[in-house]
Amino acid sequence: MKHHHRNPRARGGRRKSAPRRDPLIGFEATTTIREIGARGDGIASITGPDGSSIIAYVDCVLPGDEVRVALRQKRGDGYGAELIELMTRSAPASAPRCSHYESCGGCALQHLDDDSYRDWKRQKAITAVQRAGIDPDEAEELVGAVEISPPASRRRAGFAVHVGATGVHVGFHGRFSHTVVNITDCAVLHPDLMAFRDAFEVFLGKCDPDAAKAIKEVFVTRADNGLDVVIHAGVEPGLDMRQDLADFSQDLDLARLSWKVGDANDEPVAARRTPTVAFEGIDVPVPPGGFLQATQSGEASLVNAIKTALQRIPARHVADLFCGIGSFTFALALGGDRRNVVAVESDPRAVRSLQYAVGQSSSPIKVVERDLFRRPLDKTDLSGLDLVLFDPPRAGALAQCEYLAVDGPEWLIAVSCNPATFSRDIRVLRNGGYELKQVVPVDQFLWSSHLELFAVLHRPKSALS
Repeated sequence: MKHHHRNPRARGGRRKSAPRRDPLIGFEATTTIREIGARGDGIASITGPDGSSIIAYVDCVLPGDEVRVALRQKRGDGYGAELIELMTRSAPASAPRCSHYESCGGCALQHLDDDSYRDWKRQKAITAVQRAGIDPDEAEELVGAVEISPPASRRRAGFAVHVGATGVHVGFHGRFSHTVVNITDCAVLHPDLMAFRDAFEVFLGKCDPDAAKAIKEVFVTRADNGLDVVIHAGVEPGLDMRQDLADFSQDLDLARLSWKVGDANDEPVAARRTPTVAFEGIDVPVPPGGFLQATQSGEASLVNAIKTALQRIPARHVADLFCGIGSFTFALALGGDRRNVVAVESDPRAVRSLQYAVGQSSSPIKVVERDLFRRPLDKTDLSGLDLVLFDPPRAGALAQCEYLAVDGPEWLIAVSCNPATFSRDIRVLRNGGYELKQVVPVDQFLWSSHLELFAVLHRPKSALS
C-alpha cells in the first residue's frame, strides 16, 4: 500500500491564519473638520497613537465642526470615520429631508443649506475644469450656474434586497455597513418608485421564504408608460413565484417585469406592454434595465444645452457617440434644422431599440453597433463630420478622445457623469488644439457627490493647417 504523507508546504496543507487587524480601526480622536471633500464627506486630520497625522473622512458634518470620531475602515490615503459626538457646530445645518439620512448611505449632503450645496457642486465643476489644465480665473468664467433636479424626481433606482431572520428589507446599504436599510421614505426618488418599493416589500413578506431569499437586488426604471422592473436573483424562479410575480405586475400595472440570474440574459416574466420614452416626440422602446438619464429634468437641461449650442454651430453632419437609446440623438437630428446623424452604441439591445424608433419616424439617423473602447472612430470615420457629441460611461472616452485630438471636427460636445475622467479627456483634447468654450454643471443626483458636466469645445480650422 502506497502511503501518502502530507506535505506541510503544499497549498492544501497550509494553515490559514486570521487576517491581521488594522490596529487603527476603532481608534477615537477629537478633531475639527477642515473642508467638504469630493465625495461629500468632511475631511479632517487626527493624530494617531504613534503621533502620526491621519486623514479622516466623516459623514454629515460641516467645515469648522469640532467632532469626536472613530476610525472604521481604510479608505485610500486615510480612513472612513464614524461620528461619535458633534461637540461644536460651526454653522446652522439644514434639517435632513429624509428620516433615514443618518443611517442610509444614499445621500451625503442633505445637511447643507441650499446655497452652500449649490456652491459646492459648482466648485466641483470648476475644480474639474482646472484639472484639465485651465487656470482658476478662466475656469470660474467658463463654468455656468448649476442646474439642479428637484426632489422626488429620480426615475431609476437599484434597491438592495435582504430576506432573513430579521424580516424583509428593501432599500439601500447603510453607512459603513452591508446591512440593507428599509427605506420607508425618500426625498430623492420619484413617488412611483417608492410606491413600488413599499408594495414589493409586502409582496416578499407573503412569498415562500426560500424563494424570496434568492432575490438580491431589484432595479426599477420609470418609463413614460409605466415601470420597468428587473429582479436580480441567485436562481431561476419556480412556477409559484412566476405566477405570483405575474399577479403582482398586474396589481401594480407594471409595464414589464424581468428576472435575471448572474450574467445570463434577463427573462421577461410579465410583459404587459413595452416601456417607452419619448425623445423629440419620438417613442423609443426601453430595453430591460436600459439606461436613461437619471431625471427627466436633468435630461431636459442637457438637451436644452445641446440645442442652444447648435444655434451657433454650423453642423450638417454629426456623430453621436455612446448614444444609448437616443437621449440626445433625436435632438441632434431634429432640433431646429434637420441634420444627418450617425449614432454609435455598443449595447446591441439599445441599438435595436434605436433602430426601430428611427425606422418608425423616418429620422435622418444611421445607427451603428460598435464598441468605441476597442474600436474608436478613426480618421476615415471622422472625415466629413462637422460635430461630434460623446457621452461615455464613468470610465470616460480616452481612446476616442485621442483620435479626436488629431482628426476630430471643428466642434465637439462632451457630456460626462464623472468629473475625474472629464478632466482627463478634456486635457487630451486641449493638447490637440481644442478650446473649452462653455461648461454647464447638471445635478441629477441630488444631495450626492455625483455631478454631470456638459461642455462645448472648438478647434479653429486654422489650428489644423
